[in-house]
Amino acid sequence: MWKSMKNNVRNRLVSGTLLLIPFGVTLLVMRWLFGLVAGLLKPVVTGVLDGLARFQLLEAVPQVYVTIVVIILTVTALVFLLYLIGAIGQYVVGKKLITTTELLLGRIPLVRSIYSATKQVITAISRSGQDAFISVVLVEFPRPGFKAVGFLTGYIKDAAGRKYCKVLIPTTPNPTTGFLEIVSAENVTETAMTVEEAFKMIISGGIVSPDVLLLREEPRIEQSQTRNP
Repeated sequence: MWKSMKNNVRNRLVSGTLLLIPFGVTLLVMRWLFGLVAGLLKPVVTGVLDGLARFQLLEAVPQVYVTIVVIILTVTALVFLLYLIGAIGQYVVGKKLITTTELLLGRIPLVRSIYSATKQVITAISRSGQDAFISVVLVEFPRPGFKAVGFLTGYIKDAAGRKYCKVLIPTTPNPTTGFLEIVSAENVTETAMTVEEAFKMIISGGIVSPDVLLLREEPRIEQSQTRNP
C-alpha cells in the first residue's frame, strides 16, 4: 500500500512538473524579452522627454510616468514582434509543407500525373482570368451520337460572316491536352455545370460527376451572339 501510494505521488509530481515546464520556459523567455526591450526603450523615452522639457515643450515628467510609458511601449513592441515572428514562421512552415507534399505526390505514378495536370490547368485559368472559359458545353464528338464535355472559349466567324463556337475538349485524366473544335452554335448544348465541376468529372474519369446533367436555362451562347455581331 505504501509503495503504491509512493508511486502515485511520484507520478503526479512528475506529471505536474512536465505540465509546468512549458509555461515556465515561456514565462522566462517573455520576461527576458520584456527586460531586453524595456532596457532598449527606456533611454530613448527618457531622452525624448528630457529634450521636450529642455525646450519647455513639456514639463518635467516624474519617473513613474516614464516607467508607465516604457511598459506600454514595451508591451506594444512585444505584441508586434510576436505577430511578425508568427507570420514569418507560418509562411515559411506553410511553404515548406506545401513543397514537401508536392514532392511526396510526385513520387506516386498515377497521382503524380493527375496532380501535375490539375495544377497546370488551375494555374492557366488563374492567369487567364475568370472569363477563360465562358461555360461548360456538350458537343457531338468524336462522332454523331456521342457527347463530349467541352469548354466554350470564344467565337469565330468564317468568310461569309457565320459565327462558330470555339470549344476545347480536354482529355481524361490529363486535361492539359485535348482537341479544339470549331462548332456551329446550334450544335452546342450549354450545361449548368461550373468549370470546377467539369474538371473534377474529367480528371476522375467520370467517377466524380453530378447525378443529373442540367442544362442552362438562359444560355450564354445566344447572349454572346447578340453582344458579338
